[in-house]
Amino acid sequence: MSIELTILVAICGTIFGIVIGYLNWRRTNNEDIRKDAISDGKLFADIDYIKRGVEDIKLDLKMQDRRIGELSEKLISAEESIKSAHKRIDDIVK
Repeated sequence: MSIELTILVAICGTIFGIVIGYLNWRRTNNEDIRKDAISDGKLFADIDYIKRGVEDIKLDLKMQDRRIGELSEKLISAEESIKSAHKRIDDIVK
């Protein structure tokens, strides 16, 4: 009877250990999944923030290009006016 009781206790202890181990693994696995999801969410939010910043920079660059183009056109017309004025001044001086 003593040997049977020892075997029964050993089997119950083994089964209990397996169950506790499995439950602990499941809990740890769920926590890991939750932590990964939080981390991924933060990462995606950061990437979206960076993406919007890059889009803003591109828009600013396009506006700067447009302004530079306008200034170039104004400079060209001013240079043409200056040339014309120099010709008239030269004609007056002569």
